[in-house]
Amino acid sequence: MGRVFFNTRKNIKKLDAAYTVLASDSGTTFVLNAAAGAAITLPAVGTGAAELNEGWNCRIITGLAFATTDWVVTATAAIIAGGINELPAGTVGPYSAAATTITIGFDSEESIGDYIDLVCDGTKIWLSGQSNLDAGYLLA
Repeated sequence: MGRVFFNTRKNIKKLDAAYTVLASDSGTTFVLNAAAGAAITLPAVGTGAAELNEGWNCRIITGLAFATTDWVVTATAAIIAGGINELPAGTVGPYSAAATTITIGFDSEESIGDYIDLVCDGTKIWLSGQSNLDAGYLLA
C-alpha cells in the first residue's frame, strides 16, 4: 500500500513589497497583497543551489486590487515562455516564446483571484495562468 499524507499544507507567502524569489521557494503560492505593486525578481535558471532547477515551480495570485502600480515579475534573461487565458471568452491572452518580464495588472486590468503558474524545466520558465479581464497581463 502506498503512503498516505494527511494535513498537507501549501506554502503561502503574502507579498506586500518587492521580493527576490529563492530556489527554496519551489512549491510556494505567492499572494500579491498590496495595492501598490512592486518587483518580483526570479533568479537565474541553472544547476547551482541558488538557481532555479528542473522542477522548480510557484503560483502567483492577485490577492488585492492594485490602486497605483502594477506588479512585475522579472527573469534574468528571455527565458519565460507560454501564455495566459483571458476572459471574456474569445479574447486572445498574451503569449511569448522568450519574455523577460510579466506585468501583472497591466492597464489596471487585474482581478482578485487572477493567477499565473511558473514551472522551470532547467532551461526555460514555462508560464500558464488565467485572468478574469482582457489585458490583465503583459509579456515582454
